[in-house]
Amino acid sequence: MYGGVSVACAAGWAADAAGPGNGVNGALIGGTLATLVLLLLAARRCLRHARALRGLDPAGPRRPARPADAVGQAEADEPPAGEVPESAFDQRRERRRFIAFMAALLHALAAASTVFVALPLLRLPPCL
Repeated sequence: MYGGVSVACAAGWAADAAGPGNGVNGALIGGTLATLVLLLLAARRCLRHARALRGLDPAGPRRPARPADAVGQAEADEPPAGEVPESAFDQRRERRRFIAFMAALLHALAAASTVFVALPLLRLPPCL
């Protein structure tokens, strides 16, 4: 944004602009709104993916089948009664869910930062 304002001021596009209501600020606000919409859509998509992973059935099609020769070994390595082992599938799913949730938070933070950086466009002329 600051690069765009610098180019506009150097080219003289906003030489007669006395307030914030001009074409340069309007173009920068439009770009900011487009960026904001894209960031919020990305955050929503990541959050929906994280929620989908939370409800994923571990016995679903993504779980790899055990080879026939590993059946006996798996039964020999069973934990004591009452303990449920966490499978590699569950661990991968939790990691993917965590990454999707953190990505959603990062996109939301980037959207908030974009709004914060764009606030001066509403009150100040482009070239001071």
